[in-house]
Amino acid sequence: MSDEELELGNAIETDSTESIEEPKKRKLFSDRMAKVLMFVAIGIVALLVSVTVSFLTYRFMDRGNRSRQFPVLSEEYKTEVPDYTTWDFLTGEGYDLRAQTADVERYTVSAKIKLGYDGERYKDLASELTSRNDALMDTIRFYFSQRSREQLEDEAAVKQELMSKINSLLTRGEVEQVLFLQYQIIGL
Repeated sequence: MSDEELELGNAIETDSTESIEEPKKRKLFSDRMAKVLMFVAIGIVALLVSVTVSFLTYRFMDRGNRSRQFPVLSEEYKTEVPDYTTWDFLTGEGYDLRAQTADVERYTVSAKIKLGYDGERYKDLASELTSRNDALMDTIRFYFSQRSREQLEDEAAVKQELMSKINSLLTRGEVEQVLFLQYQIIGL
């Protein structure tokens, strides 16, 4: 038994001397650096997955529409709008109109109006519009007061009728454009 104890004692001593003699190996990365690299790797993988999913979704959603050509516009839509000189009823920002409609249940028409004309063709029209400012305002207000709400809902028709009413008052030229900067029909 003593031989066995001696061998065990020697074995313990040799193990401790062997561990002391071995030099400690340096770690390539610290634990903190390993965690940082792990989070960077997770971020890169997440970015790649989201880009791939976005790309595939776009390709799937765009699958039915293969033509990349723009529609051809007809000649009717290729016309240019002429550059008109505008006249704004001596108020600086257009005529701010408020009038009542002819309906049984009255509605208020609120409109901010400017008039456009060819300044090169009708050079004296600005002075005539200035001199007839009050008559023009009255004609426009009277026009709106004689119409019902349903008649005033078609803005293009209202502009045409107003243009003909205004032009009937003028002698030195004609208005070619009625601009509504604001146009509302408000119920009471």
